[in-house]
Amino acid sequence: MGGTAWRASTIALAAVLAMSLAAAGGAGTMASSDVETRIKAAFIYNFARFIEWPGRSGAGPVRIGILGHGELASPLEEVIRGKTANGRSIEVTHIGAATDMDCEILVIEHSESKHVAEIVQSLAGKPVLTVCDGGNCVRDGVMVVFQIVEESVRFQINQQAAEHAGLKISSQLLKVAIPAEGRHQ
Repeated sequence: MGGTAWRASTIALAAVLAMSLAAAGGAGTMASSDVETRIKAAFIYNFARFIEWPGRSGAGPVRIGILGHGELASPLEEVIRGKTANGRSIEVTHIGAATDMDCEILVIEHSESKHVAEIVQSLAGKPVLTVCDGGNCVRDGVMVVFQIVEESVRFQINQQAAEHAGLKISSQLLKVAIPAEGRHQ
């Protein structure tokens, strides 16, 4: 299977798995917030696989930083355990302050929602994919924002912000995203 076809089938499979998890949560086997959190963690793992960072190909682990207090860290650690992204191992680290952001992906938890604009400003031009857990963070320059749409976890991508940071987002990932402010297609 070619690279593009493989990526498309991988994303399609992830969507099917996400829907299966959502259905399982609705059936009472798992609280819906747990399912939602696990789906977000799976998406973050896939972001690591479908985004290219400038000059970082094969150089050490993909570092995912969690800023703030929330529910994503443990499920994300479970999802990435033993997995790689484009041949690189993946690490999850907890970040205590905006000055400690040495990572490729920065997940901004709800507890930091009041500081999103300052966080994004401190990362201006740096190749760090910013991911926000809900809200209207796209207007503050966050690159990926989770949203709940018709009881499903979805995400918006601000491609303009990603390009400004030197990140290249796979067209396959852009196809499954909700259109957002900033160029998307």
